[in-house]
Order: sequence, then C-alpha cells, then structure tokens
Amino acid sequence: MIPESLQHFFPANKLSGSDDLLVIPVVGRDVLMAQGSGVLVVDKTATDIMKFYCQRRLVLGQWQGVDCEVWDLSPECRSMPGYELVDLRSLLRSVSDQEFSLASRAVQMLEWQKTHRFCGSCGEPTSCSADDHALRCLPCNISLYPRISPCIIVVVVDGERCLLGRQASWPEGRFSALAGFLEAGESAEQALHREVFEEVGVHVDNIRYMGSQVWPFPGQLMLGFLADAKTTDIQVDGLEIAEAGWFHFSQLPERLPSIQSMSGRLIAHFVNQV
Repeated sequence: MIPESLQHFFPANKLSGSDDLLVIPVVGRDVLMAQGSGVLVVDKTATDIMKFYCQRRLVLGQWQGVDCEVWDLSPECRSMPGYELVDLRSLLRSVSDQEFSLASRAVQMLEWQKTHRFCGSCGEPTSCSADDHALRCLPCNISLYPRISPCIIVVVVDGERCLLGRQASWPEGRFSALAGFLEAGESAEQALHREVFEEVGVHVDNIRYMGSQVWPFPGQLMLGFLADAKTTDIQVDGLEIAEAGWFHFSQLPERLPSIQSMSGRLIAHFVNQV
C-alpha cells in the first residue's frame, strides 16, 4: 500500500506487474490528451495506435497502484483524430497538483535521457541503470541522475504590505514574488537573503518555509518562503528586476501569478494572514 503522503505516485524504474498499464504520451515538452477529456493518462487499450508513433518508453513508477510509463511520441502523432497537444503551463491550470507533478516528471525524465546520451567526462555513450533512474557511464564508473535545480521564491512582508517585483522581460503591470537559484554551497536561507538583497536591496529576517512545488520550466524545484522585512528602501538591480514595490494587501497589482503556482499561493497566504 502506497503511503497517502506520496499522493498516489510511487517512483520506480521497473514495472511491478500490475494488470493494467497507464501511459503519459509526450511530444517534445507537450502532453498528448484526448480532446476535452482533461484526463492526463491513457490506459493500454487506448495506446494501440500510439505504439506506432512511440520512439522511446520509460517506466515512471506506479500511479494509483498501476504501472505507469511515459512514451516519447514522434510529431506525426498530431494526425491522430480526437487528440490534442497540451503544454505544461496549460496543464498547471487544468489538472490537480498530483497530476501536474506526474506530467512534470514524465517530461523531465525524457528530456534528461535525451540530453545525457553521452558522458560529459569521457564522451562515451551512457546506458540505463538496472537499479534506479540513472544513466551509467561504464568506463568512468559514474551515474548520472535527472537534474533538478532548486530555487527559492519569497514574499517579503512589512505589516500589511508585501514586496513584489517585475522581471525585465515581463510586460508592464505584471508582478510576482522574488525568486532565484541556489548557488553551489548555499543553503536555501542563504540564497534567500542574497537574492532579495541583490535584486531589491532589502534585508530580511524571520524566514518561514511554506512548501515546495515542481516547476518544469525547464527543471526547477521551487522552495516557497515568507520573510519579514528588516529594511524597506528598495533599490532594484535593473538587470533581473526592472520594477519593485510595496503593495498593501487590499491594493495588489491586477496581474498576479495564478493560485496554482507557488508564487500565487504565497501571495494568497499573505493576504489570508493579514
């Protein structure tokens, strides 16, 4: 029995021998879904025609107690009647958190295999490990695992105000929480202090961890925090952040991230707390 805390999914690199087989059909970084169904996985009876387009298949584990694979389909599968390609950002708004995590895993695992066909040290071809989800370089005797890039994302709070920023590449009026990648040797807390200071010149304390979210754009793990402001003067870096400001909870910008994203959840949590 899979623990409920795993939210219906147990990762594995081998089939368990369940009676049925569930498949996530993927083309590039998009998922092939039956039109209007909203159903992420298809069972083996629906994959009879898909197998002719399947270039590669990879075991993901067990989803709701049933073996689950991701199939890498050729672009020609677009001609299949009754199906459509759905990008991950659209999935974020249309499926559950658990299903989005599963789709993210499927896309990222395929991409990892495509980009690690050869060892970065000796250049020899890699092979799939028999023991876990890893690619092995036999001459170097090393294992290559799927890359995950941890990021912090934080809403800085000053009483009834929160600090939001706009990236230079975003359109006018669109704001979100501050975020950034962890550097080698950094803790999440150190990265948070550094990123907030680098981007907007603000010092923080009383950091509270709120949760995490898979963010496959292309392969991040977002670590969500709230933090209190020690200083409030803003000095944007002008590089990553083009604009930042303190916003009262009752006068937030109109263009905010969706509640399905970690940023949106942090902002909503701040508002609810106030």
